[in-house]
Amino acid sequence: MDFRRYAATLAAFATALYLALLIAALGVLSLLLERDVIDDPDAGAFAGPVACAVAAAVVFTGLLVRALRVPPHRHDVAIGVALLLGVCSYLGYGIGAGFVVGISDPYRFAPFVVEQLIGPFAAAAGILSLLVVLLDMLVLASRQEQRGRPRWPWEKRDE
Repeated sequence: MDFRRYAATLAAFATALYLALLIAALGVLSLLLERDVIDDPDAGAFAGPVACAVAAAVVFTGLLVRALRVPPHRHDVAIGVALLLGVCSYLGYGIGAGFVVGISDPYRFAPFVVEQLIGPFAAAAGILSLLVVLLDMLVLASRQEQRGRPRWPWEKRDE
């Protein structure tokens, strides 16, 4: 039970890291490419934040499900799962932004989603998701042998 609580807490912190990296990457890409993250002026102010929130929710859900469902001795670095979460967060980014646009005009949903998915911002969401999920898996895989809380080197002298 202790390992699952640790894995769930790590999933929350990994999601916070993902969201921070995503916002920073979108800002830097916007500056470098000299274009807005959401180019459509009719999209509104909520399309970008909703897209980021959906991508982060995909990452958190995937990490949490893996943390709670996989037995502690079976945690390893699963590249297929990381790729799947990367693709799902990429799609979630585009669909989340499209959902906001689709509320006002349902006929613009599909073209707007396609426009977002072929842009560099959705790709950044997917690539960052892949990296953060791999880091989360690496930390969990390295913790398999350890029991209890992390210890400082001077606390391990009696072992």
